[in-house]
Amino acid sequence: MPDTALRIAAAYIRVSTEEQTDQSPESQLVEIRKYAARNNYIVPDDLVYMDEGISGKRSQNRPAFQRMIGAAKEKPAPFEVILLWKFSRFARNQEESIVYKALLRKQCGVDVISISEQLPGGPFASLIERIIEWFDEFYSIRLAQEVKRSMAVKAGKGDFQTKPPLGYCIDRTAGRKGVLKIVPEEAAIVKEIFDRYMAGEGCFTIAQSLNAQGLTTRSGKTFSNASLEYILQNPIYMGKVRWTPAGRTGKAKTSPDSLVVDGEHEPIVTPEQFQAVQERMAIVKAAWGYKARPTYELKDWLSGLVRCAACGATLIHYKGRYFKCNNYVHGKCSHTQIVTDEALHEAVISQLEADLSSGSLTYTLVRKTPERSGELGRLRASLAELRRRDGRLLDAYLSGAIPLAQYTDTKAALESSIEDTEQRINALEAEETAGHDAGQLKAHIDETLKTLTSPDVDKEAKNNALRQLTERITFDRDASILEITYRLIF
Repeated sequence: MPDTALRIAAAYIRVSTEEQTDQSPESQLVEIRKYAARNNYIVPDDLVYMDEGISGKRSQNRPAFQRMIGAAKEKPAPFEVILLWKFSRFARNQEESIVYKALLRKQCGVDVISISEQLPGGPFASLIERIIEWFDEFYSIRLAQEVKRSMAVKAGKGDFQTKPPLGYCIDRTAGRKGVLKIVPEEAAIVKEIFDRYMAGEGCFTIAQSLNAQGLTTRSGKTFSNASLEYILQNPIYMGKVRWTPAGRTGKAKTSPDSLVVDGEHEPIVTPEQFQAVQERMAIVKAAWGYKARPTYELKDWLSGLVRCAACGATLIHYKGRYFKCNNYVHGKCSHTQIVTDEALHEAVISQLEADLSSGSLTYTLVRKTPERSGELGRLRASLAELRRRDGRLLDAYLSGAIPLAQYTDTKAALESSIEDTEQRINALEAEETAGHDAGQLKAHIDETLKTLTSPDVDKEAKNNALRQLTERITFDRDASILEITYRLIF
């Protein structure tokens, strides 16, 4: 007698913007629900997981996929099976597909079914599934290569291939697509941003001023630190076109393999002004770090600069004349590090004077320009990928997808590659920083001491001067030790 009991199923739907053959999310869900009804499954709305406009190459970039895997790990799992339109929706990376399917089937008791690629019963089912996955990955690789080849040709010609940034629009009268022309009223905003930043203003105050005038970004949003940094770091404004083949970039929207070529459009700023902005931005970021407060909000010239030697938290100004560990205030550190502001001022100045007369200094090197050599950047990207593969390898072994012998051999090979890559990175970094000495650093310490001890300099200027000089200041009240690590900009 056939089993008519209804079972709970989850649906996973993914649509990638780069694949023109994708069915829409709605049509995929319709087909999945039809299959579920024919096979005694129920797909509740809260068990429909959907990633739209996301590639299937990397599972960590798919939030809905990760939520689905997390739900499957619950005891008991809220569903018995995951229904897909095609196996390619689950993953385009065969390595990840094998790991996650083994995890689901062996540890969670959850099957993965493609509703349009029915597998035969018996021992050949898993083999055919692997063949389908291999073809899916091969197709993805070929498609990516063709798209990148076409985009590389366009980029090499100086064509712009994405939405035009603030200050430009697409020139519809040009002989071919992708040529930019200036929008005068927007270009004036961009020019003002560059000019004001070079005059010493920060992104925060510039953004406030632009927003107060009712101005917006190209997407109609208010200006922020992030949007201004993107504008200030975009070479489009000095007449260049930037394209990144990998498509993955950091906050500056660039990477070591980014292609930057001369464009056919009119620049808004000169190359000299653009480079000067990059140098100032690198120095400011090195000095202030992440989410530092503006100087006009600081209560003391040491605010935000001294850290607890025990936990690393910042010492905060406390009750008008003391400094205390911020983590201690919130119950996260057992060391108060409490000290009067006068005593801490004296300790910092005394240490600067002692280091000035010392034969050796502890310092880190900071590049004036943020770009590193292409080879060094590629090696770092390669190291990050090797470490990700190491993590996936462990998941594959723990889920039973590979035996111990294969895990051991592959692990040894990965560790060897990681060690070799780390050594090459260290060698390149040493080569880049060779030839720098502390002579200019001592001159910087001397100038900073004059600033800190002058009664005519306000706390904002003193704080800025010390930030430019130091990488880290730690204070240990119990041991009566204050240590300074300096910053040598080159």
